[in-house]
Amino acid sequence: MRLKSFRGWFRNLALARKLILINVVFIVLPLGLMGYFAFARFTETTERKVGDYQLQTLKQLTLNIDTYMNELNRLTVMPYQYPKVTDYLATRRTSGEPLTLDEISGLNSFVTQVFLNGRVDILGVSLYGTGGASYVVMPESQYVTTYKLDENVSWLNKFKGHYGQPVYVATHDLSSSGGNVYQAFSIVRELRSFDDGVTLGYIVIDVDPKFISEILSKVKLDAKELLYITDDSGKLVIGKDHGLPQAAPSLSPDNASEGVSHVKSEGEGLLMAHITSEVTGWTTVGIVPVSSLMKDTEVLRTYIILIGIICVGLALLLYVFIAYRITQPLRKLSRLMRSVERGDLSRAFPVSGTDEVGMLGHSFNGMLAKLSELAYLLYETEIREKDAQIAALQSKINPHFLYNTLGSISMYAELEGSPEIITMSNNLSKLLRYSLSGRKEHVTLQDELDHVSGYMTIQQMRYEERIRFTMTIEPSLLGSEVIPLMIQPLVENAINHALDKGVGRGRISLTADSSSQVLRITIEDDGIGMNAEALEALRLHLRNTKELGGRSGNGLLNVHRRIVLHYGDEYGLSLESMPYQGFKAVLKLPVITHQGRAREDDGVA
Repeated sequence: MRLKSFRGWFRNLALARKLILINVVFIVLPLGLMGYFAFARFTETTERKVGDYQLQTLKQLTLNIDTYMNELNRLTVMPYQYPKVTDYLATRRTSGEPLTLDEISGLNSFVTQVFLNGRVDILGVSLYGTGGASYVVMPESQYVTTYKLDENVSWLNKFKGHYGQPVYVATHDLSSSGGNVYQAFSIVRELRSFDDGVTLGYIVIDVDPKFISEILSKVKLDAKELLYITDDSGKLVIGKDHGLPQAAPSLSPDNASEGVSHVKSEGEGLLMAHITSEVTGWTTVGIVPVSSLMKDTEVLRTYIILIGIICVGLALLLYVFIAYRITQPLRKLSRLMRSVERGDLSRAFPVSGTDEVGMLGHSFNGMLAKLSELAYLLYETEIREKDAQIAALQSKINPHFLYNTLGSISMYAELEGSPEIITMSNNLSKLLRYSLSGRKEHVTLQDELDHVSGYMTIQQMRYEERIRFTMTIEPSLLGSEVIPLMIQPLVENAINHALDKGVGRGRISLTADSSSQVLRITIEDDGIGMNAEALEALRLHLRNTKELGGRSGNGLLNVHRRIVLHYGDEYGLSLESMPYQGFKAVLKLPVITHQGRAREDDGVA
């Protein structure tokens, strides 16, 4: 419904406005769509390249951290270089049992070697033996030799399935004996005997995370970046700038070892790159807000949109001027045509070119000249028509005289007691009145059948028992619209062939029915009929002859041509016949209900 309304509105729109609307739809809209998709593609490409750059940066960062971790990892295998340390861990100790001088010397030598070369990043070193031996060095603390290993520490459970490989523990609190708390991450390794592979104990190296923070601080992704490291359980190891917003730890990457993805936090889109270290198993995550990345792109988009709007606006203004300039002669021609509609034929169109508008104006001027000539001829025709109407009124005297004469005959026959003459004269009067009065273009089927009934009444009185006439009509068709004097010529033709030729029993039937909105009127007799050659010649005559007929022998042609001229070539008269087996004529017309047409019988003067 809306599409139909739009079509009607567009169809009635002025030509200049149609051109402007078409220009907007077919130029501005494609340009806008092209700009939108191009910018979307540009944004997508920019984000992908930024993500790739971010990922490469994180790879380099992870490589640097892995190098640092490998250096620390080498420290965890140093106990194998000190047999006194491994022997000490293999001993069984009771709580509070003092160390021997030899044990103290060996342990101190090992610890001194760990802290050698200015390793200020190491906060503490702890040795735990499975038999109860322990040696713990923590910040601001004396050496502790009675420390009992807690069997429930989380890193201890991680050794299952590691087979002596180091375990890296995320940042946690480290308390000194003086009550101070330090932040540290730890590297833990299981120590086994070279002889039988039995677990001797564990070494734990606690490291200050600020050295990893210094590595993170050298990476610059964006002013609003988030950069942090988590362990395999998602626990925060360390973050850049000494901490992260509360929402950052919940932004965990997917299960892939590395990649770039889009996430949302508090309604803001974030570009997150991550890579998992093969050394530590920790995941380095870098998060940059998409809005921050696309800040320059949005500025560029704003400039492009402003420039596009200015250029398109100027183009539309120029196009509006051109459209109205081009259609100005057409508007002038339209005004002249409205003047012609009001009867003013004196104004001509000024032709200034040979384009389509000029040719149209030239044709308009020719039409004005022709209309002026036709107006004069119409004036003469109206005068002649008035004269013809006067002559027609005078010719009405003869039919009226004939009606009055037949009326007088009917009165004398009634006085003389001759009912046959009365019936014939009355029916003949009706036939003449129907044929000569009114000249109506359409009548009802009932009117036409009444005319045929009157005609057949006269013919039955003439031929007496030699004629048998029947009518079968669907009652619903009696109000249908037909052409006057259409059936009687066909009935008359049947009488001429069924009776006058002396063949057949004089049976004539008239039927009327309808199907698919087509009215079929059939007149059939049992007369002499026609052979195939004569029937085909008559059919060709009906199809090819353009005259109306009307003279003797042309009644069929007259009926057929009038139907074709009124309703079209798909309607008309069709004929069927065989020698000595009768003749059938079928009239085909559209079913049209006769509305608002009253019978117009002329009165008798």
